Amino acid sequence: MKAPIHLLLAILFLIPVMGMSQDNSLVKLDRIYPEELAVAGFSLNSNQKIDIDATGVNIEDRYGKVVMGKPWILNADTRAVVWSLKPETSRSRDIEVQKVHEKVELPKGTYEVYYASYPMFKSERFWHGHRRDRSHGFLSSFFEWIFDHDRWDDYDYDRHLYRDFMIVVKGEGTPLNEDQIDKLNKEFKNKYFIFLDGRSDDLYLTQGFELDKPVRMEINMAGEARDDGDYDYGWITNLDNHQRVWTFDYDKSEVAGGADKNVKISENIELPAGKYLVVYVTDDSHSPADWNSMPPDDPAFWGMGIKPADPQMIASLKKFDYSQFTEKNQILSLAPVRDNDFELKGFTLTRPLKVRIYAIGEGRRGEMFDYGWIVNARTHKRVWEMDYRETVHAGGSQKNRMVDQVIDLEKGNYLAYYITDDSHSYRDWNTSPPFDPEHWGLTIYAAEDNFKASDVKDYQEESDPSILAKITEVRDDQYKNFEFTLDKDSEVRIYALGEGLHGDMYDYGWIEDAASGKIVWEMCYRNTERAGGARKNRMVDETVLLKKGKYKVFYETDDSHAFKDWNDAPPCDPVNWGITVYLVKEK
Repeated sequence: MKAPIHLLLAILFLIPVMGMSQDNSLVKLDRIYPEELAVAGFSLNSNQKIDIDATGVNIEDRYGKVVMGKPWILNADTRAVVWSLKPETSRSRDIEVQKVHEKVELPKGTYEVYYASYPMFKSERFWHGHRRDRSHGFLSSFFEWIFDHDRWDDYDYDRHLYRDFMIVVKGEGTPLNEDQIDKLNKEFKNKYFIFLDGRSDDLYLTQGFELDKPVRMEINMAGEARDDGDYDYGWITNLDNHQRVWTFDYDKSEVAGGADKNVKISENIELPAGKYLVVYVTDDSHSPADWNSMPPDDPAFWGMGIKPADPQMIASLKKFDYSQFTEKNQILSLAPVRDNDFELKGFTLTRPLKVRIYAIGEGRRGEMFDYGWIVNARTHKRVWEMDYRETVHAGGSQKNRMVDQVIDLEKGNYLAYYITDDSHSYRDWNTSPPFDPEHWGLTIYAAEDNFKASDVKDYQEESDPSILAKITEVRDDQYKNFEFTLDKDSEVRIYALGEGLHGDMYDYGWIEDAASGKIVWEMCYRNTERAGGARKNRMVDETVLLKKGKYKVFYETDDSHAFKDWNDAPPCDPVNWGITVYLVKEK
């Protein structure tokens, strides 16, 4: 008896379906294009050997290392690499795709599969991923690489090797898609008390936390750094004194896989009871949002996580919202500051107060170029300055420097200054900006919980009855004088700032007897000392005895380097560029 035609057709239709049901592929990633990271995953319900078929380029040869396409498998629970395409030794100058077939024993669990196609070359045959063209020379090859948008087809990708990049994993289990992998990553990060996720560029992430007793904390961080600087990294600050109790240290880090600049660190530190701030920052490139070279072995873990080393101590930890910059506690702000700027603002403290100083500026090789300082308005003495040795990296270029510290100030009047040179400042950066460009300058905050608005007032320069003569804020090419009279022989204090170099004075003051015209005191280089800033800033602060009579005070400047027109670093008390004479009170 012949089978009906429709039954035969049904059987023919089922044959390929039955064949497909026998396919135990868990993952298939192929056609991995340049600058692409593909991801998939799978779960195994039992211990077993899986089959891996993969192609890629990971070569160690006599010219160096060449990696163009690399697959690997990660344990989703431990974050450890359980398999990856191993380097292959090659003597050929031609780059060819590696083909591997392996069986790997894996325990029951969940796994993530990655394939990255981000060419990484250390071979002498390549420069920044482009084959050196000896016939055209270095510069020609350089500009060709910069402007050739089809450069991926011009490597030893000349046969479009990336079209062969793939990985297939077979076994008995369940495939997982990207959404499921993303969920697994989030679950892993949620195991931390705090996790600051550096998922994209230009991030400044913060989280406050409090300990009610000493706790040993586990810190895990992954980011971007090289021996020339840190770019994506984190730190922990004690909020009582704004001192960093932990910060990423490149020398203690290890390579995190992929590009050499991918680094990671794992440390345990003991923290006493108190309030803390954890910070993680990223620069303008190379993050999970847009890798610019080979990503790390664990691309999802890019950021900083902290948790108690002993899970039972979790009850002693508490998160709280913390604003880095609480406006109600702000005493003054000289930020953001542009090129060739000079900012000055005074403030009065009605009681002794702890203040937080937050300053960002430009410095290099021990010297600051954009920086701030504070002086006592009465004594003219500097009470704080932005010293390069006390700064830390502020993100971006290594010349971006930052100070964040708490100091004690006595009751009294103060003047805060900030100065910039002719390049690299707010909105006119000549290299990578800091992670907090809006605070390029100097900002002062109250650092006490019991701070009240009445603790600070606007500075009002007081009328000092002891001042006999005052010629200050003198500009270029000026000649000024002022008269005063002494009713009896008296001691007077002379405070003067001016410009002098190599034994000669160029901006200086003197005092004459009004009747005879005889000079009774003169600002000479030998009786001056450094006034801060440039070496040519000179200062004299001395007491002399003058006879009863009438006197004239003079001050003269040349054509450069004077108040608000400095051609080098200004002195610590620039508003008093000039001369002031005080009557010394009798004891």
